[in-house]
Amino acid sequence: MTLHIPTLMLALLLGFLLLALELGVAQRRTTRRPELRIWTLGCWALLGGFMMLAARLVLPLWLSVLVGNALLCLGLALYARALYRMLLEAPPPAWLNSALAVSVLGTALMLSWPLHQRTAVLSLFNVVLILPGVWVIVRHGWRAERSLRTVAVTLGLAALALTIRAAHAWTHPDDYTDLLQASLGQGLTFLMAFMCMLGAGFGFVLAVFERVAVQMERLATHDGLTGCLNRSTTDTMLQHALERGRREQQPVAFVLLDLDHFKQINDLHGHRAGDEVLRCFARTVRERLRASDVFGRTGGEEFGLVLPRTDLAGARRLMEQVRRAVESMQAHDAHGHALRVTVSAGIAVAAPDAPIDGDRLYGRADRALYEAKHAGRNRVEHYVPGAESGFFTLERQPQ
Repeated sequence: MTLHIPTLMLALLLGFLLLALELGVAQRRTTRRPELRIWTLGCWALLGGFMMLAARLVLPLWLSVLVGNALLCLGLALYARALYRMLLEAPPPAWLNSALAVSVLGTALMLSWPLHQRTAVLSLFNVVLILPGVWVIVRHGWRAERSLRTVAVTLGLAALALTIRAAHAWTHPDDYTDLLQASLGQGLTFLMAFMCMLGAGFGFVLAVFERVAVQMERLATHDGLTGCLNRSTTDTMLQHALERGRREQQPVAFVLLDLDHFKQINDLHGHRAGDEVLRCFARTVRERLRASDVFGRTGGEEFGLVLPRTDLAGARRLMEQVRRAVESMQAHDAHGHALRVTVSAGIAVAAPDAPIDGDRLYGRADRALYEAKHAGRNRVEHYVPGAESGFFTLERQPQ
């Protein structure tokens, strides 16, 4: 049994052409993501490499071998670069560029070698260029998009097939007297290696779309500047926490926080400095929260906290920690000037035996926040139910 190499090369040419066209369409739908653009360039390089290898029927042999293999090596290196860009937002290690240069130079130096020796060495060069992409997925992307696991597996299988091809070429020289020679060993390893590369390309497209979908979902539920939940999502999470608190007979605390005199930061230092203060504030608060707590941005410099299973004492204790941390927070403008801010907080607690909806609890926290501002800022206030009238009376937090 033999495999017809020209037919295999034609099939691979059509496959990589379809992948390149798919990538072109994908870029239009994903606002031209850099990693997708790099992978597309790699796909075109591989396609060009196959065309040059097949063109030895009409081109000088040395030109077909040199340019074809150089393009194949370039395509593999671009695949690795795309994966590094996607997972680390960084270029691949410098040695990968050196390996690419050595591969191209080695191809030129091996033009006079017998085909089986050149095939073995070039196959190993290809393996070296593939492995960084596999490593970066296993190390940094295995728990990211599930489709990346497919990319890692198919790239790994391609590297394995090329390694087998190198060993087979070295030990069976009679099967490698010509690239287009009908040979089971040469044809099967060639087919497996580059069909796996083709599969990796489709897996990469799926991984990019999977990441885009997650990012779009996050944009719909989160504030882009601080990473906090947005107002509508915070309201939804508050309502869910209240319903769960009633079922489990546990209190739920809701806190509104507002940065004091924040407008002065924007007026005196600019909006970029104000953005830095908001980001720094969000990090400071988030470091002190439990995994079950919900942190949202409800307005410009106003934030909301949903604290499940938290009574008044627990909420006050947490807010005092936050207030002191913000007071000593280190934020700087573009010129390195320190930006000092403080925060005021209003707490409202929903008891499990006194049903209340999210809007009313939000209103109570808002009234407590207003009182904190009115009483001098940089303080925590809360409301407790009136003993007789059913209204709420203010109990100030001692300073």
